Amino acid sequence: MSGAFASFCLALVWGGVAGLRTGWIHPWERAGVLRPVPHGLGLVFTGSGLLCLTGVLAFVPVGDALAYLLTIGVCLFLTGTLLLGVSRFPDRG
Repeated sequence: MSGAFASFCLALVWGGVAGLRTGWIHPWERAGVLRPVPHGLGLVFTGSGLLCLTGVLAFVPVGDALAYLLTIGVCLFLTGTLLLGVSRFPDRG
């Protein structure tokens, strides 16, 4: 289960990197995304946060590492989700 989920997280990260480098957006998201840079960053952060949370489930962290990984994973995930929402609004500049 965690191997498939980790693959999904890596696909999110690579989709974000492709969006940042080329401006490419998935066909099912093209109608709603108005700003590709925050969208690409949001995918990278969301995928990275989910990978941190998957790492907590896959390995047994020692000491305070569990709290740090959970905190970092949740912060990255929430930041990515916020950026994905921001990418749906038009640019003011």
